[in-house]
Amino acid sequence: MKRIIYIAFDHLNSQYGALKNADPTNDVIVFVESARMTSGRNWHPERLHFLISSARHFAKKLESEGFIVEYIKAATTIDGLEKISAQYKKLPIMCAEPSSHRQFKALEEYGVTFVENDFFLTSRKDFAKWAQSQKTFLMENFYRGQRLRLNVLVEGTQPVGGAWNFDKENRLPPPKNYTWPLYLEHQRDEIDREVGSEIGYEATTTWATTREGALLQLKNFIDNHFANFGPLEDAMSSENWAMHHSLLSPYLNNGLLHAQEVIDAAITAFDEGGIPIASCEGFVRQIIGWREYVNGMYWYLGADYRNNNQLAATRKLL
Repeated sequence: MKRIIYIAFDHLNSQYGALKNADPTNDVIVFVESARMTSGRNWHPERLHFLISSARHFAKKLESEGFIVEYIKAATTIDGLEKISAQYKKLPIMCAEPSSHRQFKALEEYGVTFVENDFFLTSRKDFAKWAQSQKTFLMENFYRGQRLRLNVLVEGTQPVGGAWNFDKENRLPPPKNYTWPLYLEHQRDEIDREVGSEIGYEATTTWATTREGALLQLKNFIDNHFANFGPLEDAMSSENWAMHHSLLSPYLNNGLLHAQEVIDAAITAFDEGGIPIASCEGFVRQIIGWREYVNGMYWYLGADYRNNNQLAATRKLL
């Protein structure tokens, strides 16, 4: 059956989400660049450029693979889907579970069918089961369970290296007169320049906007920064803003990289030798621990949690 598959700007991976079983002969792939995103939020232009350019590059890639791709601009996502739906005679629309409560509600009310969001390693249902079994929502407890469930840095039921957490070893100050390895610079192409012109911003060369560039960033981190990531992960230096951090978060967050392949690359490097356990464990904890935990808590606590104001703050942020 022919379908319309809506791809959000944080679902840019053909191996996961709604594209996992997509069929170029039947499915129409839709991207909606909404005015709410481009002008309705106070985002840094570097982030906005990254999101839009990555989506346009991905749309072009899908086209080259034989898919019918519709990339449109509209006031809202729903307005864009309305136009596409009318064009394609009300075909059923599906997408992966959205990443925000607002968009989930809007798409659900519009009648979109959801498939499970597998851009994280822990489903929302599985996280809820964990949370319901806990007296307190301690991330460390969740993280240790993740290590066992995903079979990461464990030998049977015991942690590799004799401890679950090496955080105490990862608090060194930045060294003086240190030569920091360079990070990659990503050349800008016609799509990058087009997006920059539209939003009035010339992007830096820091962030890749293709999967190929994201994979190069991963390799560069593993080869040149991973071994020293742990000891300096909490340090800050005016000499180098990136230090030995991975710079992989944007690609994990928009789908150009998946958490599983990043973890696999880290564990492979550790197994081959040369990566201290403190660096490997510290990096793994960020991905299968904190990243999964924060996402899980966001969905478990519900849409009203953002208004909780636990600290009773009253002053405006801006």
